[in-house]
Amino acid sequence: MNPMIRPTVPSTSLVMWSVAIGLCTLYLVPATLANWPAPPWLITITTLLAGFSVALALRWALKVRRARAWDVSAQLLWQQFEAARLAGGTTTEVTVLSVQEVQPTGAWVTINWDQFGYTQPAWIEGRGGTYWPGSVVLITPDPMQVHVGQPWPPTYRIAENDCRAIAPLLR
Repeated sequence: MNPMIRPTVPSTSLVMWSVAIGLCTLYLVPATLANWPAPPWLITITTLLAGFSVALALRWALKVRRARAWDVSAQLLWQQFEAARLAGGTTTEVTVLSVQEVQPTGAWVTINWDQFGYTQPAWIEGRGGTYWPGSVVLITPDPMQVHVGQPWPPTYRIAENDCRAIAPLLR
């Protein structure tokens, strides 16, 4: 699972099953109680539906809890991101659009320079498994690679010590 993309809470199948089982349970529980002592088949079906309802409620709770934990983590990462930006020095943001290959010493990625709107391939050193599509990376641009008035290098190399912070892309 990509830690840079917020987990979804509702899914089509979860909503459909919740509505179907919820409506059946809301109908059968009062019907069973009203017809007490109810036939065994009605008690069995009502018990099964009540169990499925509890399982679905737990699933919803788990998905909401996971999304809230991601939100808290994302806020913390963005606070660290802003602190790193304010710490001084020249920095810029790049968004990792895709990861082509992860290696022990880094990763081949496609980045978008957020300030310039320019997309290009790049090599990010170190932390090979921590760069995911949707990551916003605060970097210190290398003056040896980027010059005012000159073309962009075909592949940009981001040194590990040039990465200041990383946070998820918030949409």
